[in-house]
Amino acid sequence: MKSERRSFGASSASPSQRERKVRGARLFKQAYLFQRDYLHYIDLRKKYDVDCWDGQRKGNSQEFLDIVIYHGYTMTSKLLLRDVLSVIKHYAFITSVYPVILSIEDNCSVPAQRLLAQEVKEILGDDLLVQPINQSETQLPSPAALKKKIILKHKKLPIENEDLATFVTSTDEYTDILSRDCIKKGVLSLKDGVRHEWSSHVFVLFPDRICYLLESCDDSSSLKDDKDDNMSIMGDDEKEDEPFAGFGIRPEEQHITEEWFHGHCEREEAKERILQHKHRGNGLFMVRDSNLFIGDYSLTILHDEKVHHVRIKTRIVDREKKYYFMENKVCDTLYELVSYYTRNYLTTPTFKMILTTPCPQPQPHLTQPWFSQTADKAKAEALLSQVPEDGAFLLRYSSSDRSVFVLSIRVDGEIWHYRLKRDGRIFVVNQTVFENLNQIVEYYRTREFVRGISLRLPVDENDMNLGLGHLEIAQGSYQELSQLEEKIMARALRPYRGVGEDDLSFPANAIITVLRKEESLWTGRYGSSVGWFPASYVQEILPEKVPTAGAVASNYNTIELAGTVVERVSDGEKQHVIKISQSAQQWSGQQWLLAARSIEEADDWQNQLWDLTRSVNNKISVLRTKEKSARIAAELSNLVVYCQAVPFDAAHVRTGSFYEMCSFVENKLDKLLEKGLVTFNIRQLSRVYPHGSRITSANYNPVPMWNASCHMVALNYQTGDKSMQLNQGKFMANGRCGYVLKPEYMLDEGFDPLHGETVATSTPVRLTVQVIAGRHLSRRDKHKGICSPFVEVEIVGLPCDDRSYKTRTIASNGLNPIWNQTFVFEVSCPEMALLRFHVEDGDFVGPKTDPFIGQAVFPLDCIRCGRSLPATPNGVAAPTDKEKKRAKWSWPGFRFKSRDKDHF
Repeated sequence: MKSERRSFGASSASPSQRERKVRGARLFKQAYLFQRDYLHYIDLRKKYDVDCWDGQRKGNSQEFLDIVIYHGYTMTSKLLLRDVLSVIKHYAFITSVYPVILSIEDNCSVPAQRLLAQEVKEILGDDLLVQPINQSETQLPSPAALKKKIILKHKKLPIENEDLATFVTSTDEYTDILSRDCIKKGVLSLKDGVRHEWSSHVFVLFPDRICYLLESCDDSSSLKDDKDDNMSIMGDDEKEDEPFAGFGIRPEEQHITEEWFHGHCEREEAKERILQHKHRGNGLFMVRDSNLFIGDYSLTILHDEKVHHVRIKTRIVDREKKYYFMENKVCDTLYELVSYYTRNYLTTPTFKMILTTPCPQPQPHLTQPWFSQTADKAKAEALLSQVPEDGAFLLRYSSSDRSVFVLSIRVDGEIWHYRLKRDGRIFVVNQTVFENLNQIVEYYRTREFVRGISLRLPVDENDMNLGLGHLEIAQGSYQELSQLEEKIMARALRPYRGVGEDDLSFPANAIITVLRKEESLWTGRYGSSVGWFPASYVQEILPEKVPTAGAVASNYNTIELAGTVVERVSDGEKQHVIKISQSAQQWSGQQWLLAARSIEEADDWQNQLWDLTRSVNNKISVLRTKEKSARIAAELSNLVVYCQAVPFDAAHVRTGSFYEMCSFVENKLDKLLEKGLVTFNIRQLSRVYPHGSRITSANYNPVPMWNASCHMVALNYQTGDKSMQLNQGKFMANGRCGYVLKPEYMLDEGFDPLHGETVATSTPVRLTVQVIAGRHLSRRDKHKGICSPFVEVEIVGLPCDDRSYKTRTIASNGLNPIWNQTFVFEVSCPEMALLRFHVEDGDFVGPKTDPFIGQAVFPLDCIRCGRSLPATPNGVAAPTDKEKKRAKWSWPGFRFKSRDKDHF
C-alpha cells in the first residue's frame, strides 16, 4: 500500500513504493494493537494507494467473498480490503481534518469491483464523497470545503449518461418525491410480505424505478382525484398559487396582514393608540373591528391632533360583500378600499385628507419575561445553557435585522434558533397564523413545537445574568421553520409488546414516527397509537447529509426495474394484481405485489412497467458490454467525483475538465514539461509515482516535481533518505495539515520552473545563517570513537536558488564543537525554497561508512529571525520516542538574520 500527501492547487508529496508497499500495509494491520506507532506513521499523509486484487470466490460462482491488498505475483502477505478501510476511516482525520484521497490501484475483475465498491460505501459511509460539493462549480473546491471527506481516485466508465441505468441525482435526492418529474403517479395497494396485509400507498413511476411512500394513505387523501392519479405530471397544467395559500388566509381577508389593521380593539383603546403616536402627524390611521355593527369595520384617524372615528359600511351585492365609505366608491375587499384612500382624498363632513401613516401595532411582548431586547445569538445560548432542560426558550431580535424575531429553544441538549416568518403584522408558524408573539408562546405552551417539546420554560434574562463568565455554553445552530413539519422516522428491528397503557406496541420492520427522544426511552406514533418504547428496539432512519441546510429524511422505498419481470397474477384477497420480481430469482428472490382499483388502471400500470423494464434491461445489457470492454464496474465508477484518472493529453491542457487528473512515472517529467504540464496543473491535479525499477525502495528527488506544480508526489516512506527529509520539511507548513498553498506565480501559464529568476511576482530575500555551535554530538555507533562534525547548510528550491555551504570540520570534538560561521543566500523565490541542515562526521570515508549525525529541513517562508532550531538525529524530520527521551542529546543551534527584509 502506498500513501501520499496531497494538496488542491499546491505542491505536495508523501510515501509510496510498488515493491515494498506491503510494509506500510502491515502497519495498518498492527494499528489495532499499536495505535501510537500507527499514529506516528500516518502523521501527515493525505493520500493512500491500495493495490487491490481479487480475493476468495464464493464457491464456483462469479461472486467474491473479499478483496485483498498485496503486491501482485509475489510472495508478500495479503490484507483484507475491509480491514484497511476500517483503519483508514478511524485514523484518517486524527491529525488533520482536511480531505484524504484514496487511490485504488485496481487489478480486480469487474465482478470483484462491485464488491469493492460495496465495501468502500458501507465502511467509509458518510465520510466518502459521492456527490460534487456544488453542481454548478467550474473548478476544484478548496480543501476547507472538503473537510473530513475521503475522495476516491479511479478511472471513470466512459459512457453517456443515457446509457447508464439512471440513479437518483443529488438534486432529486433532497426533493420531495411527489414534486419530481415522473412518468406516472397514483395510489396502489401493496401487500406486506411479512404480515400479509394490504395497505394503500402513493406510487411514483420513474424511467428506471418505481417508488412508493412508506406511510399508508386513503385512496383519495394523497392525490387530488382519480383523474389526477392516472395523469403524467409532466403534462399537468400548473395552477397559479393563491396568495397566502396554506396559511388559512383567503384573498378577501388580505387586510389582516397589514400594519394598519388592529383587529378587535375598543373605541377608547384605539384612541389611546393613535394619541400615543400623534407625533407622526395628520393622516395617522388604523382600522379595527366595529363594536356596534358586528362584521363591519371602523376607521380611526388623526386630524389636527384630534381623533375621529369613521364607520366603514358594507352591503351584499350578488351574494358578495362590498365595502365603502361613500356610495361613489365601492370596493370588493377591505384591503382594496383602504389602499384606494392611501392615494385619494377621503371626504367627510369634518375633514378631507389622505390616509398616510399606519398606526404601529402594540408590542405586548416587550413586557414579557421571555423576551430579551438586548440578547444576541451568543447571549441567548449563554442564558439557555443555565437551564439544562429541553423546552427552555426565549425570544429576541435578530442581530442583523431588528424587524425579525428569533425564537431560541433548547432541544435534545442543543440550542436551536428559529427565525419567525412574518408577513406584515402577522406571524406564520407551521401553517398557523398568529397576530403577535404572545399568541405564539401561549399556543405552543401546551402543544408540541418541535420533536415533542413545547415552550414550557421561559428564560428571563434579568434572573439569569449572573455567572455567565464561568458557564460552559451549549452548542447552538439556526434551523428552518419548515423543519418543524419534518418527521424523525425509525424502523423496528424486532417486535415490541408494551406492558403498560402508555407503552407503544409494534411488529418488526414497522415504521415509527419518533416524537420525543430520551436516553433509553423514546416516544413515538405507530398508526393511531402513541406511547413509549425502548430505543434499543428501533433504528433511526437518518436523513442523508447534504451541502445545504434543511435536509429531510427519506420517506419512501424504491424498487429498481433493472433485472425484474412484471406479470399479472391472481390473489384471493385482491383483484387486478401486478407482481414485480427479480428475473434471476423467480422462486427465492424478493417480489412485490401491487393491486389497482380497476382493470383499466391495472392494464395502464402494467403496460408502462413492461415498456420501462424492457428499456432498462436493454440499457443494462449495453452497460455490461461497456464494463467488460473498459474493465470498470459502474458501481465503482459512480463513486468517483473529483479524481477521475485519465491519460495526459497535451492537446487539452487548457480545456480539460477540472475533475480529471493524470498520473505519470518520475522519468516522464521532462517530456511533459515541454507539453504543457505547468498549464495543466493550474486547473487539474497530477500525481507522480516511482519507477518500477526501484526495487531497493530508493527515492527520487521530489523537488523538480514540486517546482513543476505537481500536486501529489509519491515517495517510499520506509526509506529515510534526503528525499524523505525534504518531503517532511515541505509539509511542516500550515500546521502540518498535509496541504501547502501554491505561490500565485505558479498559476501563471508563463511560469518556467527552470528560470525562476524571471518571476516578477515573487518576493526575493537575502538570508543570513550563522552556525554557532553544537553539543553532545555523536556517531550512531558510539563504540567507534569521537566524531569530527561539520554542518552543511543548503537551500533547495527552484534551480536558480539551489546553493549549499559547508562549515569547517571540528576534529575529534562532538562534545561542544564551535563553528561560528556565517553564510548568506540570495533567494529569488523563497515561497518554494527549503532550508536544510545536515550534520555529518568528517572522519568517515568510503561507501560502507555512515557519517550521518543529524538533519533538519524547514520551509524558508516559515522561518522567523532569531529562532533556534534543532536538528533531528534520525533520517527523517521527526525524532523517535527513544530519541526524545535522551535529554542529554543536543544538536547544533542556528541564528537567522535579515539585512534587507523582515521575513527572517
